[in-house]
Amino acid sequence: MLETDHLELKRSALATDNVVCRELQLLPLTFDFCRLGGRMAKKLQNTKTLRAVSSRVDLALLQNDEGLRLLLGNVVDHAIIMLDPQGRVVSWNAGAERLMEYSEGEILGQDFSRFYPRAHVERDEPRVALERTIAEGRYEDEGWRVRKNGSTFWANVVITPIRDKSKELLGFVKIIRDLTERQRATERIQASEERLQAFMNHSPSVMFIKDLEGRYLHVNERFTHAFGLDRKAIISHTDADIFPAELAVQLRGNDRKALAARTGVEVEEVVLYRDGLLHTSIVHKFPIFDSVGQVVGLGGIATDITERKRLEEELKQRNIELSAAVRTEVALREHQERLKVLATHDTLTGVPNRELLHQRAEHALAVSRRSSRMLALLFIDLDRFKEVNDRFGHAAGDQVLRQVARRLSECLREVDTITRYGGDEFVVLLEEIEDAREVEQVATRMREVLAEPIAIDVGAVRVTSSIGAALYPRDGEDIPSLIQRADRAMYRAKERGRNTVQFYSLDMDAQSAPN
Repeated sequence: MLETDHLELKRSALATDNVVCRELQLLPLTFDFCRLGGRMAKKLQNTKTLRAVSSRVDLALLQNDEGLRLLLGNVVDHAIIMLDPQGRVVSWNAGAERLMEYSEGEILGQDFSRFYPRAHVERDEPRVALERTIAEGRYEDEGWRVRKNGSTFWANVVITPIRDKSKELLGFVKIIRDLTERQRATERIQASEERLQAFMNHSPSVMFIKDLEGRYLHVNERFTHAFGLDRKAIISHTDADIFPAELAVQLRGNDRKALAARTGVEVEEVVLYRDGLLHTSIVHKFPIFDSVGQVVGLGGIATDITERKRLEEELKQRNIELSAAVRTEVALREHQERLKVLATHDTLTGVPNRELLHQRAEHALAVSRRSSRMLALLFIDLDRFKEVNDRFGHAAGDQVLRQVARRLSECLREVDTITRYGGDEFVVLLEEIEDAREVEQVATRMREVLAEPIAIDVGAVRVTSSIGAALYPRDGEDIPSLIQRADRAMYRAKERGRNTVQFYSLDMDAQSAPN
């Protein structure tokens, strides 16, 4: 902002009769002059800037060309031109000659409209300028003016009327300053700001720049559209002028965090848009530095994530519902598995029951037929198990049965199957057998582990086992036959003193089982 000073040309009232003084007030200059003893004394004082004030001079001074030359001859920074009431040049200082490139002889008597571009003359701007000067007492304007060589410059022009003591118009004083460099700089700044604005307007995000006091300097079209505000209602205003107090405090607090961090921050802000909905945005706020590293402002880019948040919330809700459905499905499957287990496993020992044994045995038999490999069925009966129940009770007997099932299972491979066939009887299916010796090894191992003491609540008990074995295809072609013949072999083991292993042979068919 330019500051201007009053510049005055004063007449001093002297007591000597042969002194004649005149007073003239001009824009950028202050002159004190008196014609004393045929000489002109003058004092020239240049001030900093321009400001218009009124002018007073009498006709005799206006016509005294020699006096004006002495008065204005040394002023070269400003073009000072005297015009008659019709706008013709009657006085031309050195500053005018330097700026306009006309000599005084070339320009005197010429209409001042020749300093205007042709288009301005065609719009009658010179005449309008003088009319406004007369009507308003002062006229100031900026615009392009033309030199003698046709080049143009940006001029600040001030015109004031000159009147005599009776208010009769004698002419005009026109002061011209060359502000081309300032105008070029202004145009460069304006072009830069237009490029910045165009860049910001192409962003789908809300963008803004603030000064250090929080006043908006630039906003893009997305900003004005989002909040339904005109730029005039935003530029030079703060958040406190635009948004509710509580929100404005929050926004200003985030601004301060970004300025303090000096590297910027990313925050989530929720603001009411013109559509009446609360919009959530991820806002990146960052300090703006000048060429020497000083923070001079704050920039911000706000990306609306409302839809993303809605989708995330919807997805979250669906995940909750899906999780609940999955849990329900898992629970249902677990329940179904439990039912299946209950349907196919022994409830006391947890090992497969007869139904599952027969299913697996039929499948194993089909595989053995294709591969020409053996399989075996072992029938196991605990010796004198009734005595355990009679002495310690059925609960103790149940504990023994569970331990027996566990020990037998530990002797088997994953492909093998153990079944509680009933009471104290177990049947074991051995698949992919190479020969009878492999079966004997497994059966002997079972007999040995079962003979070891079994710890139950009432103490340790000992039980032994009688084991019968039948082989496919040697001893039978179907599962029922193999189980029956393994059972007969088990009875042969009992006949021979119990706690032993017997393989089926044909002579067992003729004997009956002992009690």
